[in-house]
Amino acid sequence: MQTVLLHLERLRRHYTAAVRTYDHVSLLDLSHSLRVWADLKLALPNIAPAFATTLAFKTAIPAKKVLRAAHGTRFVFSYMPDGVVTYAGNGQIASGPELGKPNSPFTIGASVMLRADGAMELKNYCIVGLAFEQPLIKALGAEDVTRCNYMQWMGAEAVRLSYPAEDGALKKLAITREMIVRRVANTLDGSHPSAAGTNEDMENSFDAAVHHLLQYQMGGLPLPYFILLKIAQDILATAPKLLGIPQAENAT
Repeated sequence: MQTVLLHLERLRRHYTAAVRTYDHVSLLDLSHSLRVWADLKLALPNIAPAFATTLAFKTAIPAKKVLRAAHGTRFVFSYMPDGVVTYAGNGQIASGPELGKPNSPFTIGASVMLRADGAMELKNYCIVGLAFEQPLIKALGAEDVTRCNYMQWMGAEAVRLSYPAEDGALKKLAITREMIVRRVANTLDGSHPSAAGTNEDMENSFDAAVHHLLQYQMGGLPLPYFILLKIAQDILATAPKLLGIPQAENAT
């Protein structure tokens, strides 16, 4: 238990620095700390059974009508139940490479709430290579939420995308929370130095997709890192309760 508490405090410190500054070093350390929490997924239910028995985590995907409409075109969807708080967004909401292409229709969106403490709360990133009209625009905000235990949540979809592969054909896939944590940590210098070259863990079929997602931003941060903020935020909000930590000790 003490080791888990140590890693919880480690995650809290790196998250606090990253969400307030977008400091690159803090983001690298955040990705590595989250990799530890991915490694803990099998051990946690033995340490604290509530991680397996309690449906304390939420995951979400777009409405089915949105997914049907986006079929056959480029898209990125990353839905985030309860939103992601950022103090470093500087008013930036969502962007993607499609915005700079003339005569190319697209739809982009995110839900935004401004907070009294100066932070923004963002959720439900989407960009589609089609010009949506009503009622599809309204449907973009109709997330399909599922409650999960910790292992299910780690294995659930964090982002899905359709993008051109090397042969030009559209490649469609969904990336789980665990996979995006591991690929960001392993290929973007969080856990392995890219300057050292490849190793047995560097080559992965999801790497091209994760690097493609770096072109997309939410809250002024490349989307893979913004997803990491959400994953860290959810662990920090939920894990202390499952570990039985009194609320006063859980204050950040």
